[in-house]
Amino acid sequence: MSLTASGPEAQDALFEKPTKAHVPAALANASMRLDFPPSYVLVGVYRLFTDKLLYQPAWDKCRHAARRGAIVGAIWVRRFNLPAYAGN
Repeated sequence: MSLTASGPEAQDALFEKPTKAHVPAALANASMRLDFPPSYVLVGVYRLFTDKLLYQPAWDKCRHAARRGAIVGAIWVRRFNLPAYAGN
């Protein structure tokens, strides 16, 4: 197996940081915090659904809005008779 530019070393370019564009001094600190791989989103969603220390406070914060949304949705379904449209 040859180790050429199209071989395993070609993947190294994926992990190199791109050349930085000009960032104003006021935003330099913030731009450094935003440098994380997209897979962290999946890890965060997984932890949100499995870690009780995360989902309990989040659910406590959103419980009222979820209940209100369910009530409004039920009113819309009954008002516009949506199950009748689903069959056609």
